[in-house]
Amino acid sequence: MRVQTFVGKVTMEGLKQMDDTINQWMESHRVEPKMVSQCFCTEHHRETLSQEPVVVTSIWY
Repeated sequence: MRVQTFVGKVTMEGLKQMDDTINQWMESHRVEPKMVSQCFCTEHHRETLSQEPVVVTSIWY
C-alpha cells in the first residue's frame, strides 16, 4: 500500500484548490483510494511569528 499526503489552507479558496489538486492527482495516476484520513493543525509562518490553520489529507491506495 502507498500513501500520498496533501496540505492545504483552511479557507474556502484553499479547500477548493486542495479538492482540485487531489482530483487531478487521482485522475492522472488512476488511483483507487483504500483509506483517507484528515486532521487539522497549525503551521508556523516563516516570515512572521503567527500560525495558520491547515488541513492535512492522506490518501492510501
